[in-house]
Amino acid sequence: MSQRLEFVAEHEGWAQLTGLEARAEAVVEAALARLDHPRDGQAVVLLTGDEALQALNAKFRGKDRPTNVLSFPAPDSEGYPGDCALSFETCAREAERDGKALEDHAVHLVLHGVLHLNGLDHIKEDEAEEMEALERAALEAAGIADPYLVRTEP
Repeated sequence: MSQRLEFVAEHEGWAQLTGLEARAEAVVEAALARLDHPRDGQAVVLLTGDEALQALNAKFRGKDRPTNVLSFPAPDSEGYPGDCALSFETCAREAERDGKALEDHAVHLVLHGVLHLNGLDHIKEDEAEEMEALERAALEAAGIADPYLVRTEP
């Protein structure tokens, strides 16, 4: 089996997550196995920071603020699914806020981004339910809790 992901790390914070690449690869492979026609090739996952994600978000979405993950599907003629970018600082803040392990949250966001590269979306309610169900199943198989459960304080 060939790898589905190629990671490019340009932010030093990501180095602390030593199992991220292997775990994300396994979760993505499990999810894509459930799709009828996943896109061929390796998706590129850029592990960067808030500054880069803010610039990308402003340029491509008109939102001048950092975000956790962005996906850029490649044209079919390119022969690979596309690119995703994750921000270390935003992912870390969200994980802390939600009481999640940072690596688990990052694995979820890689999966989420790759599913976007494969045509899934969450704008319409029925599409969101399908995408989230696929994410939950793949993450659960890897021992990662449902990322859509809202944490409540005792």
